[in-house]
Amino acid sequence: MVFPPLHKSTGLYLSWVGGLCGAIVLMLGEVLPLRLTFATPGHFFTSIVALEIFFVLLVWPLFVPSIVRDGTAAPALLLHVAALLLFALPLVLIAANIASVEGAGVIRSQVHVAALAALGAGMAARLRPALPWYLLTVFWVSAALPFWEFLQNQLGLKAPTISVYLSPFWGAAAGEGAPAWVQTGLFGVAGLALLALARKPVTA
Repeated sequence: MVFPPLHKSTGLYLSWVGGLCGAIVLMLGEVLPLRLTFATPGHFFTSIVALEIFFVLLVWPLFVPSIVRDGTAAPALLLHVAALLLFALPLVLIAANIASVEGAGVIRSQVHVAALAALGAGMAARLRPALPWYLLTVFWVSAALPFWEFLQNQLGLKAPTISVYLSPFWGAAAGEGAPAWVQTGLFGVAGLALLALARKPVTA
């Protein structure tokens, strides 16, 4: 197995840490013309986890093809995932302390992020031509379906009752219930399966 050239992934790690820190500044610095009503101490941890999920689903897969082209075996992409979680850990712990989230909640949230990162990496490494459809699907299940659920609750429109549970962002605030672990497990198994099948480097 060829280990990933971590020193060549500076752009990835800077984007990860810089994106999280920049989002925190925007949430807490009151630099935007509109006040972010969700940026409260009680929701701070959930906001950080949601930012992690956004990155690993939509930004991280864009780095994967170049990493694989450098000779990194697809399963070794999990080392990059571990590095991302490690770099974000101080911010996550600070957010958990502010929001009074216990250790079990922190662990579950980061397992959820890791599962989604594996899924994004697997899609980009194994099914590179389908990446645009993957991004469109992520948008649909992450934004369109929860918005549909919101319209159902507010306006009485009919929507599938299971729709909100398909959103990976739902897992960020789902707590310790069994449905959240089931969702995390499904995403993780799918990602690991795709990485195991992606044995050849991605070609442009």
